[in-house]
Amino acid sequence: MDPIPDKEQWRAAYLKRVEMLETIRIRELAAMTEEEALRRVLALRVVGRPWRERPDWSGLVEQQALFHRKKKR
Repeated sequence: MDPIPDKEQWRAAYLKRVEMLETIRIRELAAMTEEEALRRVLALRVVGRPWRERPDWSGLVEQQALFHRKKKR
């Protein structure tokens, strides 16, 4: 692959590749049977339980405090 020095050329080349990959993904999904889709979904694994210090706590108050603190600086 040749290096592309121009930012706009690089961006255009990147977007072209993204479009090609999306086209491939759409074709693969369209060709997939419901059984295959279900098999793939069931094969997904969670590495561990999601971390939550307190299950009844959303963290919204702490998050707002962090954002408010940043604005003061």
